[in-house]
Amino acid sequence: MTAAEPALVVKYGGAAMKGGRLSAAAVRALSVLVGGCRRLVLVHGGGREVTEEAARRGLTPRFVDGLRVTDADMMDVVRMVLVDRINKDLVGQLRSVGIPAIGLSGEDGGMMTARTLRVDGVARFGRVGEVDAVDTKVLTTACEKGLVPVVASVAPDADGLPHNLNADTAAAALAAALSADQLVYVSDVEGLMADPADPSSVIARMSGDDLAALLSARPPLGGMLPKLSGALTALRSGVPVVRLVGDQALLGACTADTGRGTTLHL
Repeated sequence: MTAAEPALVVKYGGAAMKGGRLSAAAVRALSVLVGGCRRLVLVHGGGREVTEEAARRGLTPRFVDGLRVTDADMMDVVRMVLVDRINKDLVGQLRSVGIPAIGLSGEDGGMMTARTLRVDGVARFGRVGEVDAVDTKVLTTACEKGLVPVVASVAPDADGLPHNLNADTAAAALAAALSADQLVYVSDVEGLMADPADPSSVIARMSGDDLAALLSARPPLGGMLPKLSGALTALRSGVPVVRLVGDQALLGACTADTGRGTTLHL
């Protein structure tokens, strides 16, 4: 497997997980994709499990614009749940069906460097980071050896202080750095809906220009906001296609335009 082969970045959202595990449909889809010899990178979330662990520790989660406010105590929970628990569990789940997965986070091999996210100069979210730099060496090396990197979205800043990266944002940065031909966001909804209360109102296609206009209008997007912001970043960085799909549509989204979910394009 060489760096010249098409790259696919899949972000599997925590909301789509059950008990921090991939669905059977997702595992089957990933098995087919790996068999097709694509450079595949899986980025995972785990927000539900982080919230549950925080509650066990007596911590109350707070969210602003879909991002988890992360103080030092919450950062310990995020790091433990995402890196030490879910990442290892996912690697074990994939390897049990023959997928040669390897667990990584942004802290490994200098893969990602974070900077504290600031709004109007203020760190409103605590230790929530945005991606400052990406070094794809560890990912490329893993893929060349036939491995499937499974990436937890935790990364250090320039001083080595770990930060909580939104997994949607991290996936977009990795897709851009790898010059991926496709980025796929998998969540518990079937795509971007014109009416969030109506599952049948999924928007089939949207251009990058229309997406930028939507985000500029600042509608109430909740947890969809980081995905759409990440998608726009990826498109503007040269990733030609970003798809937002439900769990059952992963394989079709990666192998053909099935008409399911939302396709965002240049």
